[in-house]
Amino acid sequence: MEKFKKALNWFLHSYIWIGILILVLDIVSKNLVVKYQANIFAGGGRNGGIDIIPGFLGINYVINPNVAFGASFGNATTNKIVFTLLALTISALIIVLLIKKWGKLKTIYKVVCYMIIAGAIGNAIDRLFYSAEYLNYHGVSGVVDFIDFYGIWKFNFNVADSSVVVAAFMFVIAMIVFDVKESKNKENKNEKIVKKSNDEKLVSKTEQEQENLRNKN
Repeated sequence: MEKFKKALNWFLHSYIWIGILILVLDIVSKNLVVKYQANIFAGGGRNGGIDIIPGFLGINYVINPNVAFGASFGNATTNKIVFTLLALTISALIIVLLIKKWGKLKTIYKVVCYMIIAGAIGNAIDRLFYSAEYLNYHGVSGVVDFIDFYGIWKFNFNVADSSVVVAAFMFVIAMIVFDVKESKNKENKNEKIVKKSNDEKLVSKTEQEQENLRNKN
């Protein structure tokens, strides 16, 4: 029981559960969208889906055989192989990084890694396991996209995509915050060094003056 408590405590404080939660949400949400695609298409929204915030956000059902923002090699089979291998390779490299640098990485960077891994694996699962028959979308297989910010851009995305994008923003913001914090710490350290040096000079000057007075007497 004690070992279980320690393992649970480590699990909770490692924040690995964030990555697992994102992956589960991604899988569940995509399968729900596939299952209820008929209801979505009957929603009467601007792009044929369901409007959540009219003129801005909706839920749609689209299969993306490419990657983010429509990037493609022009061939469905090539896309599937290359993008799947790329996602799995990136995930493997990040896992190796986590293992090697575990004790040195700040928590925020670990969370960023979990989010990227979850996003990469989430979309890789679509490419590997969801057939065109299961997806039932014009005979196309690929990544299930359903979040439609049509008020901003024409591209749809999903939980996995969101996780990677948010992780990227978190990484940049964390770097800026830590850089500013480090700069301030250096400034404070330099100020303390200068102050200590001035204090030592003042003490030395005072001692010298006292010594001169004693010599005069």
